[in-house]
Amino acid sequence: MYNFDAVIDRKNTSSVKYEEMELKFGSNDMLPFWVADMDFKCPDFMIDCLVNRANHGVFGYTKRMPEFYEAVINWLKTRHDISVKRENIEYGPGVVFLLNMMIRKFTKPNDKIIIQRPVYYPFRAVVEGNNRVVSDNTLKFENGKYVMDYEDLEKKASDPECTMMILCSPHNPVGRVWTKEELQRVGEICFENNVLLVSDEIHFDLVYKGSKHISMMNVDERFNKNIIVCTAPSKTFNIAGLHTAYCIMSDLEKMEAYRSELGLLDLNRSNSFSREITQTVYEKGAEYVDELVDYLEENMNFVHDYITENIKGIIPYKMEATYLMWLDCKGLGLDTEGIDDLFFNKARIALDSGHWFGDTGEGFMRINIACPKSVLKEGLERLKNAVDEM
Repeated sequence: MYNFDAVIDRKNTSSVKYEEMELKFGSNDMLPFWVADMDFKCPDFMIDCLVNRANHGVFGYTKRMPEFYEAVINWLKTRHDISVKRENIEYGPGVVFLLNMMIRKFTKPNDKIIIQRPVYYPFRAVVEGNNRVVSDNTLKFENGKYVMDYEDLEKKASDPECTMMILCSPHNPVGRVWTKEELQRVGEICFENNVLLVSDEIHFDLVYKGSKHISMMNVDERFNKNIIVCTAPSKTFNIAGLHTAYCIMSDLEKMEAYRSELGLLDLNRSNSFSREITQTVYEKGAEYVDELVDYLEENMNFVHDYITENIKGIIPYKMEATYLMWLDCKGLGLDTEGIDDLFFNKARIALDSGHWFGDTGEGFMRINIACPKSVLKEGLERLKNAVDEM
């Protein structure tokens, strides 16, 4: 049994989540539920891996040995039924880095790239930061959940200037796990219009009961050369600070183009710790992930029930995956600035504002529930008191 209830003091550890609150929210005297990393201590098998590597005492140039790839391939197969070979996998220091690289290698300046807002805000940043144009296929909210607008997607994809779509699967922040039927439709549209489909599947291990993640690689073999999957162990095992991710491609010409660029940037080697930790978590981490997901689901149910019973004006949507919960705050009767003021200044809790995810996120907040339940309870009590005082 792993202990997810222990409260770990992360202050003064160069944690973005804790040390940058003053920069983002004007104060460090808040409870942080914003940056998407977890407040749980890593299990001993992960710590032992890093300590043993550090005790070796030599940290020269490091390559990824066959055992590294075997661990990744086995995890993908046993956890997600994804069958890949060594030549279909390549390292990257992070998924956002990979998205940047795919945009730079496989699109041109001023090309249009489809994203589905409200969505993880770096999607827009990597598109516009690389002098490409956002083509927004906005998600629709129907019958209590978000769905895709396929009519609009077909229209956007048929534009000759549109050359790529970035899919968030599972989706952050709305928490959807797309069904095979939904993914089939997306794949068909992109395939028929020669739109390269890049699927960010970084949350693929964190899926709750009743849902099953299906990788774009497992939807239809016809699509596979038109698909790039980007993922990582970083969300699953909370190791974003160790910079380890990877992409999966069936099209080996595209893969060689990416590898060539990675080599030119001298980023084709892992650091000593990221290589070791990736292999270790994929070899030893299955039981840990199972317990982690159970705890996160308990936290999700706790947040849902607490808000439903105690805080009027906020609707908490249960997610099918991720540890990022989408809160509909429009019932509070406040504008965007008023909602921010309520959470940040009155309740003294730091969340991601919905408008950061695009215009369709206005009136929402995203709360990170990957923390001990006692911390979550304190944050919700602060929110309740602030709403009661309105």
